[in-house]
Amino acid sequence: MLIKSQRIDKAFVELFNSKFNEEVALDFRQQHADNCHHWDYTFLLWHRKFIIKFWQTVNLPITYAVLTEEADRILYASLKKTIWEVNGRFVFLDDANKLNSFTPEDLATMRLNIAEAMACSSFAIDLKEHPARTEGNMIRVRNESFYNLSFSSQVEEFHDIIHGETGQGMRSIETAGGDQCFFIHHSFVDLIFETWLNDNPDIGLPISAEHYDATDDLKSDYDSYQELVDLWKARYFTEDDYKIIRRISEPIVRQVVVFDRIEHTEGYRRVKMFHGGKEIGRFAILTGKVETCLSCARRGHHSGQFLLTKLVPVSEISWQINNRYYPWEAAVHKFSEIGMSRPRVVSF
Repeated sequence: MLIKSQRIDKAFVELFNSKFNEEVALDFRQQHADNCHHWDYTFLLWHRKFIIKFWQTVNLPITYAVLTEEADRILYASLKKTIWEVNGRFVFLDDANKLNSFTPEDLATMRLNIAEAMACSSFAIDLKEHPARTEGNMIRVRNESFYNLSFSSQVEEFHDIIHGETGQGMRSIETAGGDQCFFIHHSFVDLIFETWLNDNPDIGLPISAEHYDATDDLKSDYDSYQELVDLWKARYFTEDDYKIIRRISEPIVRQVVVFDRIEHTEGYRRVKMFHGGKEIGRFAILTGKVETCLSCARRGHHSGQFLLTKLVPVSEISWQINNRYYPWEAAVHKFSEIGMSRPRVVSF
């Protein structure tokens, strides 16, 4: 039974090094490789279940590093044990290069992604595939610089940066679950998730019992619908832990472009926002059927928002819609054509 959470420190690093052995690494590597969820509406719930199981297995409290702070990143990077694939075999060894390529630009992007996530009012939109603009081929969404205004996908933007910078083992789905850093990183992700849940108590689990019963994938991942409910309602962290996430978001300019209605479409749509020649925001509209998006299936449309990086009047924004530029009045008409409400800016 997990009874507390904690922030990483030197004593924990020594204890974790003694408990994270090859057997544990290979076991959790395999579990992650077999069934991990990314860029879909169960990304956070699946990983919450996975890391809880891990901490129970090694009999340690849920431990996270505040990865926006240098002292914590140093401790995080000192967790060197990982699984690599060598000549078709998974080998347990040390990686001395964790976070070596991490940059100030990475840090700034992480902070913005976390702030964007905390400003979101919807939980998840199912990201799978969208039509390419050429030749009608289907391409993976992660091959694009794709933005989506839901909490889960904004968190996953930040999550991807850390995976990409944490040495070799963390860069592959096949090996990431066998890396010490994986569980510290995902505990921090889960802290962000729980802080958002705690700060949005009126947002319920966006998966109905009927949807669970009709979805084999969900039934294979979770023992029952009640398990999903319990994962959504569980609170493993403390108010002091939540304050850490709120402090990360506080210095970020909180100006949001809000769209009250965004209709689903079979076409491709992207909006970029510019001010003074510099990009200050981006909004991508998912394509596909309404039933792929649990957060708006009942309404038949999305509502969304994007946190801007600069305080500017909405009339001064240049709007690039599907790779063509529009001034404010022309953009308003174009939004109507592509099934979006007139945008408005809210500062808070």
